[in-house]
Amino acid sequence: MEISTTEAARRLQVSPQRVLSLLHDEQLTGRLVGRTWLVDETSVAARASLGISAGRPWTAATIRRIIDALSDGGRLGKRDTGLVMRTSDEELAAKIGQAITVRRYSTKWMERVTEHLTLTGESAIDRITTEPGRQLHAGARGLHGYVRNGGAFRTLTSAARLVEDSTGDVFVYRIRDDVFPWPETPVALVAADCFRSTSTRVRSVGIDALQGMRAQWLRNIA
Repeated sequence: MEISTTEAARRLQVSPQRVLSLLHDEQLTGRLVGRTWLVDETSVAARASLGISAGRPWTAATIRRIIDALSDGGRLGKRDTGLVMRTSDEELAAKIGQAITVRRYSTKWMERVTEHLTLTGESAIDRITTEPGRQLHAGARGLHGYVRNGGAFRTLTSAARLVEDSTGDVFVYRIRDDVFPWPETPVALVAADCFRSTSTRVRSVGIDALQGMRAQWLRNIA
C-alpha cells in the first residue's frame, strides 16, 4: 500500500520536507508519479519501528566496527567503546538502522536472488535464536538480504530481473556507503535488522539477541 508524503510525515512525526529528504536518501521507499511522491507504507512502518534517537547518525565505518565487535567479542577503540557503553540496546539497534536502506522488489527468478544475497533479518533469524516458536517458519515474509561479497547491485537486478514493487517479496538491504565486507551477515547485524521488522515476534528476537551480545561484550571488556 502507498500513502502520501503528508500521511507519512504524520506517522513519523516529522515535516513533509523531511519525508522528501528521506525518500531522496533512500531511507524511505516510494515512487514519483508526475510531481507527486507516493510512499511505501511498509517502509514508513519500518522507519517508525526503529524509534530513531536524537543526535547525529553514526558513520557507516563506525557501525561496521561496532557490528564486528558485538558479533565476535573483539575490542573497540576508546571512542567507539564509549558509544556502545552510553547507548541503550534499542538505541543501538536504531543507530545501526539509520545506516541501512531497504528496498522491496518482485521477481519470477527467486532462485537467482539467493545466489547473490547473504541473508539477514527474519530470513536469518535461526542464527540468533534457538528457542522453539521464535525461529524461521513457513509464514516468514519474503527474502531479506545484502548483496553477497560486495557484489554490484546492478548485477543482482539484472540476473534476477528485479522490479521495484512495494508489495514484492524480495527485500534488498544496503549499508549507506555500499561497503559490505563480510562473506556472511554478522549476527549483530542480523539482530539489528530483525529489530526493524514490523513483526512483533521478529522484532523481539532481534532486540533480545542484540541485548545478549552487548551484555557479553561488556563483560569481556570489564
